[in-house]
Amino acid sequence: MTIRRQWLLVLTVTAVLAVCINSVLFGTMMNRYFLNYSSESYQEHVGQLEQLSKKALLDGGLTAEQLSMQLESHLDDPIVNIKLYNADGRLLGQAGTQAGRMSGMMGNMMRQNAEEVDNITLTEGQTTIGFLHITRYATLSHSLGPVMFLGSLLRSAALSFAVVLVVVVLIGLLVSRRFSRDLRKTAAQALAVDMGESGSYQPSKVREIRILQASLQELRSRLHIRQTARKRALDELVHQTRTPLTILQTHLEGVADGVLLMDEQEIAVCREQIGSIEASISNISTLLDAARQTEAPNLELVDLGALLRQIVQGLKVQFDQKGVALSLQADVQGKWNTDRYKLSQCIYNLLNNAYKYTGTGGSVVLACRQSGQAVTIGVRDTGPGIAPEDLAHLFDAYYRGQGAQAVQGDGLGLYVVRENMQQLGGSVKAYSTLGQGSEFVLTLPQGAPAMQSAEE
Repeated sequence: MTIRRQWLLVLTVTAVLAVCINSVLFGTMMNRYFLNYSSESYQEHVGQLEQLSKKALLDGGLTAEQLSMQLESHLDDPIVNIKLYNADGRLLGQAGTQAGRMSGMMGNMMRQNAEEVDNITLTEGQTTIGFLHITRYATLSHSLGPVMFLGSLLRSAALSFAVVLVVVVLIGLLVSRRFSRDLRKTAAQALAVDMGESGSYQPSKVREIRILQASLQELRSRLHIRQTARKRALDELVHQTRTPLTILQTHLEGVADGVLLMDEQEIAVCREQIGSIEASISNISTLLDAARQTEAPNLELVDLGALLRQIVQGLKVQFDQKGVALSLQADVQGKWNTDRYKLSQCIYNLLNNAYKYTGTGGSVVLACRQSGQAVTIGVRDTGPGIAPEDLAHLFDAYYRGQGAQAVQGDGLGLYVVRENMQQLGGSVKAYSTLGQGSEFVLTLPQGAPAMQSAEE
């Protein structure tokens, strides 16, 4: 059975019960008060008839017709007949309703009711002056008034039931149609979530359906976030492997052209780039669960000076081919407790950006400074600079500023830098002036990484 039919059935049964119960209670209450009123009215008529009869017996000035007319004025439900006798038993006057006043169904019903006679002895002092016989219905509830009232009540109940039933059906159809429409829309919304389609929905006015719709919308948002995270992880993987592959290709071309020698230093550069590729591939597991938290950094003692020299050595051939001077200014001693891969990735990304945006004849400087337990690594270039309105969004995923449209890229390099530095407990900041180049500064926090000397 559909929801609409169930809803209409419930409303109809409720309406029928309400009308029936209300009619029974109302009829019982009204009948009780009506019977009380009839009883009081009967006693009042009896008292008036006694006074009228005594006056007629004592005065004797009324004819039989006049007396009957006055008695007839007291023929009020439940009284059906009145007879007045003198002390000798002679009938002086009478009035009654048996003479065919009632006809049809109601009359037949009334004539079937049992009757009783109330015999009243009329006295004056100690002397009996006459007798008054009042015929009435044996039960007041069988009298004309209550029977007519009951019939009217039944007709009113039937009419009320018909009116209520029509109203309930109309309201039920309206409400069930809206209810069914909201459910159909919710089903369509669930199907859209399953198919990965986007779209808006109109909240239902039914609280339970509205909660269900909100849950589906939240599910859609979570799925969208998870899909976006997986796409971003895949894009990061592609971006992270591109730089070391480019370095390997450049150096191998240099060896093939005889520009570079495949010595120990060159082999170390190639090993470093192969290690970067292996680290990127090992992170592909994050694609299986993009919503999980990022794994903790793999901290180890890293000789920053040696690492920076190795990075510069790996990129110098590429910079030289473009005609951009790449130099290193390192003023750091000992080893630093950090994640070698993540820190290297940050530096590679910054140098790669500087390479893209610095024209032939320009220069790029990689500088490292140590102050107590803090270290800063900066990449400064002589490129075109960055517009002020772009600085606040540089580290957002897939964001590319106004001047970046002509340069190939996916907008993930600086985003990866920021994510890696946050995992290392550090930060990255950008400083730039249009026409005067840019500088990106990596800062590892004071006191977080433990410094140790190179001799250890």
